[in-house]
Amino acid sequence: MPAFRHPSLPAGQPPRPGRTAPGLAMVLATLAVLASLAACRDQEPPPAVRSANTEYGFSIVLPPGWKTFEEKTRDCLATLGATGPDGGLVYVCASRRPPDFATSQSEFVNCEQIKTYVEEKLLGRRVECHATTVQGRQAYEALYLRDVADTRGNVRKQFVNQTFLVRGDLLYALTSYAMGSTEAKAQAAFNAHSEVALRSVLTFFLHNGPSTGPGTGPGNGPGNGPPPATAK
Repeated sequence: MPAFRHPSLPAGQPPRPGRTAPGLAMVLATLAVLASLAACRDQEPPPAVRSANTEYGFSIVLPPGWKTFEEKTRDCLATLGATGPDGGLVYVCASRRPPDFATSQSEFVNCEQIKTYVEEKLLGRRVECHATTVQGRQAYEALYLRDVADTRGNVRKQFVNQTFLVRGDLLYALTSYAMGSTEAKAQAAFNAHSEVALRSVLTFFLHNGPSTGPGTGPGNGPGNGPPPATAK
């Protein structure tokens, strides 16, 4: 009886087991690549969105994935901000410009005025201040610590970074902070999200808008600090 011969092979060569057709192999490879891309896309953060306040003429890109908020408070005519998963916070506060706030042509004098304001009005301590620019405008950055009582009456430490920018009778404060049971823990919590916060602060933009707000003007009250009542 003659030996069986595979119709696609020459005589004397047995069929090769386990060989996948080239077309099927290509399909499987393509599916694997698509699955990998889909997994990467699922891990990507949400796209950045610019939040704007048209009444006071500013906008900012808040950290993607953070919980955003917009409100008016006792101290802020308008606020745009976001809270992070680790308790960090980034926000912009548009407020009335306090008297004796950055009124000099001297950067040193202005920093001394800002230090006094932070110490007396915001109860900050160990205040550091230096001149900087925002969108080509003169601004001042302050770093400081302060004590904040939570809803249970426990005193927690707050590490604050604020950049102040004046436009007419309005003061814009770009603020980020973090909390901790000790100064070291507060600073460590701040450092954990400082890169994300800085990227957000750098997106701040002043649009053409009012240089004064309803009822604004020198002497009408301070207001650009972190929420003073309770800890978040």
